[in-house]
Amino acid sequence: MTRHVSSELHWGLLGPGDLDRIVALHTQAIRGMCPDQVRPESPEFFAALLEGAGRIVGVCDPAGDLVAYGVLQDGPDPGTRPDLWLGWPEDARIQKLAGSSVAEAYRGLRLQRTLIRRRIELADPDAYLYATAAPSNPASWRSLLHEGFEIRRLRRVYQDSLRYLMARRARMADTSAAGGDASAARSLDELLLDEQDRLLSQGWRGRLLAQAGCVLVPPEGAGS
Repeated sequence: MTRHVSSELHWGLLGPGDLDRIVALHTQAIRGMCPDQVRPESPEFFAALLEGAGRIVGVCDPAGDLVAYGVLQDGPDPGTRPDLWLGWPEDARIQKLAGSSVAEAYRGLRLQRTLIRRRIELADPDAYLYATAAPSNPASWRSLLHEGFEIRRLRRVYQDSLRYLMARRARMADTSAAGGDASAARSLDELLLDEQDRLLSQGWRGRLLAQAGCVLVPPEGAGS
């Protein structure tokens, strides 16, 4: 696989004229993946974002070819209402990291994580941010954990596909955060999904801890 230097890449917001190449990269990136791993998106979805329903960050190579993108969507998807599931304020400003793609030749450069970081910086300062990631797609949810997202729920969405619901604040500290008792943390890799679901419903949160890796942490004052 060809490796490229990330410093040679050019970053910027995409516009309506980029629709065809966004769709082409998305189609290429999800080839061979099932809906339980990644959500296929329609050209209409991307067109609406480019026309004002959100923003799309693009990454181009020195020749100007699109090699990666990341979506920041304004408001929640109707089927993934984190404001209802997570007890967010009724007037919360909600934005969603609604997917990204990286061309095969440019994988391994941590572009997924950089795209997450760029979209967090692009979001409204007071926004409640969320994303969904399939448990069967660890590259996606691990990247989100690395950039400060927490796993908050396990839900069936997108025509009954299983997804982690992940959230964080854009700039402000989340004062409702779990206590983070590392001594009681449990490794995600060692828990069946049913047990993860049970713990998440009790207020546990999935986090990345420096010494323990990807774990579920209980709310303050709670036992296992």
